[in-house]
Amino acid sequence: MEVREWLKRDRFKEPLLVSCLVRVLFQPSISPQCDDGGVQSIPLHQRPDLLETCADLVNSEWQRSRGARVHSLQKSCQEFPVVLLLLQGSRNGNGGDETLLGHVRLSRVVSHRGSLFVESVVISKAQRGKGYGRTIMQEAERYARAKGFSRLCLTTHDKQHFYAHLGYVLSTPVQNAGIMASFVPMEVLGRFSRHTGTNDNLGEVLGGPPPPPRLLPSPSPPSLPTPPALPPPPTASSPPSCLPPPPLLPAQLLVQTLKETPYRDAKGVPIFWMHKDI
Repeated sequence: MEVREWLKRDRFKEPLLVSCLVRVLFQPSISPQCDDGGVQSIPLHQRPDLLETCADLVNSEWQRSRGARVHSLQKSCQEFPVVLLLLQGSRNGNGGDETLLGHVRLSRVVSHRGSLFVESVVISKAQRGKGYGRTIMQEAERYARAKGFSRLCLTTHDKQHFYAHLGYVLSTPVQNAGIMASFVPMEVLGRFSRHTGTNDNLGEVLGGPPPPPRLLPSPSPPSLPTPPALPPPPTASSPPSCLPPPPLLPAQLLVQTLKETPYRDAKGVPIFWMHKDI
């Protein structure tokens, strides 16, 4: 028997009971619930009143002037980059208590139409160890899927085991579009991408950084006539010939594991590249 016919019985004609059953059976849950409940994610550009609060949260992890941080967060938009906030509670004026638990920033990936890049993840220091890191990553994946994306890419200095537990695998570098995607078409960014040999379906970098640009030879001055070579002075024996250079060893493969990585960030610190198909 279908649920709708079941609800038509006399004992379910009470309006309040029917309303509750319909809500439970037919209304899907939008935001995941943590142990203490009331947790949801929302794009920052829909809550501009939380700009300064979010700036303070991010600055607690990476120090920067508050004005510069607010200016960066204001770039959050529907077309990416986007900042997602993890909130708990309600902002109702009648005593509602709303808490900012965490922040995640997503942007486009150059030459990978189906991928997004996780620029930063921050959980409030007072709320760490409660599972909100997993929750905010699940919310980021849910948001990406709703926008039609199928892969999240990220980098980390020391949280590779945490992300591996969430299903992320070691990957190769990709190029993050950042705020450039908000005013430069992705096709144009792709032409200037430093990575080559990309596959939009797999989202993998098949090649790597292109070779350095070839310099054009500078014009050489006109050559002067070479004087005739003088015969070498007589010697008792010829000098020993120079030893040939040692054979070149094959280039070592760049191997990345959860313990070691050949990649470095702009400051020379080891960094791990990872991705997850969602």
